[in-house]
Amino acid sequence: MGTQKGFVAAFKDYWFRAGDFRGSSTRGQYWWIVLMNVIVALIGAAITWIAIFISLGFRASNTISSDNMVWFLTSFSIGPMVYFILYIFQGLPWLTLSMRRYRDAGVSPWALLITVVAPALILGIAGEQLIPVIIAAVLTIIGVVITVLPTRHAVPLWSMRPNEDSRPVGMGGAIVDFFRRGGIFSGRSSRSQYWWMILLQVLIGIASFIVLTPMLVFVAFHNVGASNLSSSMASTSENFLTIWGFFFAAYSLIALPSLTIVIRRFRDAGFSPWWYFVIWLITVGIGGYVGFHPTVVAGWIAYLVVAVVQTVILVWPTRTDLQNGHD
Repeated sequence: MGTQKGFVAAFKDYWFRAGDFRGSSTRGQYWWIVLMNVIVALIGAAITWIAIFISLGFRASNTISSDNMVWFLTSFSIGPMVYFILYIFQGLPWLTLSMRRYRDAGVSPWALLITVVAPALILGIAGEQLIPVIIAAVLTIIGVVITVLPTRHAVPLWSMRPNEDSRPVGMGGAIVDFFRRGGIFSGRSSRSQYWWMILLQVLIGIASFIVLTPMLVFVAFHNVGASNLSSSMASTSENFLTIWGFFFAAYSLIALPSLTIVIRRFRDAGFSPWWYFVIWLITVGIGGYVGFHPTVVAGWIAYLVVAVVQTVILVWPTRTDLQNGHD
């Protein structure tokens, strides 16, 4: 795959090398993915606007009712949902691809702190002030220039962890395995490899809640004292969006690894990974039903049953007869 060219090869390389922090990637491998994201963004925006116009026309020709409002809100969310589903899984793949492209261009991947992280922090803290915006724009342009520098490795360097059988690990080993195999759907993961990461995510979630809640409350009450109510609300909304934007970026780093480790855990327990997608579809369906009928107890019971079934599979012991690829 590393010597192939074109969009298909770049697409496969992008996802399956999500855990490759040390290799290199050519300009083609990088810019094909940029083009893909731009096209998806444009399609998502087009779907949103088309849905808005259709919904407005539908509402203009009919009596406004709760059903019409549900149709409008559902249509309006299609575009953003398409955008969200694709991009939430791109945190780790995009980070490692950028690191490999910088390295391939002869620039240390640590420069991403200056060309990507610094502009985001500057814009998040300084807002729309002219000088910070100019500084952030210059740093971003420098980053773009780096990504178009000539390739130094005709054949991209690879640094991938080979497929492994599941094995007992501590939290440190689980973290390394989680990210290094972030884009690997094949292979297996043991209970310890999976549940150490669940524990870590729970701890991080609790810590984030403890830190973010007082911060959000402070931001809200700090802006309430402003003399201009509309300005206060706008400032509060901007601060909230900035905080949750950074939270979204952080979550996107673990979205793909979380998916792949669940698939490997199902396989390690002796269940086809396709059962995970069946359970996921059932969960989404039940969740949609419960959302529209929150008072129906049967919906909540069904949701609980499905959650218990998935949890039982995830705590199921390793199938030792699957070691070394034997079924």
